[in-house]
Amino acid sequence: MKRAIVFATAEAAEEAFYDAMQRGDLTAMMSLWADDEDVVCIHPNGARLTGVAAIRASFETIFAGGGIDVRVSDVRVHQGAVVAVHNLIEKVLVAGRKGAEVVECVATNVYVKHAAGWRIFLHHAASAAESAPGSRASGGPVVLH
Repeated sequence: MKRAIVFATAEAAEEAFYDAMQRGDLTAMMSLWADDEDVVCIHPNGARLTGVAAIRASFETIFAGGGIDVRVSDVRVHQGAVVAVHNLIEKVLVAGRKGAEVVECVATNVYVKHAAGWRIFLHHAASAAESAPGSRASGGPVVLH
């Protein structure tokens, strides 16, 4: 039986999260999540997924086409003894109308520290583009909060 990797820092868990996304590795991805039915994942323009099973199903669908070409920048970190909050920019390479395009997303990742090291508890990403669905530029509704 393969032992789960123990991540000594939230940064190490985050690096493994984006590496699993790049490789489209479902097993590696799911090993990063906290073993808690309250875990949450919100993909850009997606619904709120709660629980390990729902998150697994979403990544299984996403990875069916292979890995996701994503690069991380502008990371902001707030960390306590058992919780770390990372806010960052994801630059995702996608196939667009004119070929490959980079879509920027704003993401917040929350990590919790357990006996088995740091694990992801929440991943929430949203499109940062002004012309994203629901923005003023697209003529859709604007959400203020």
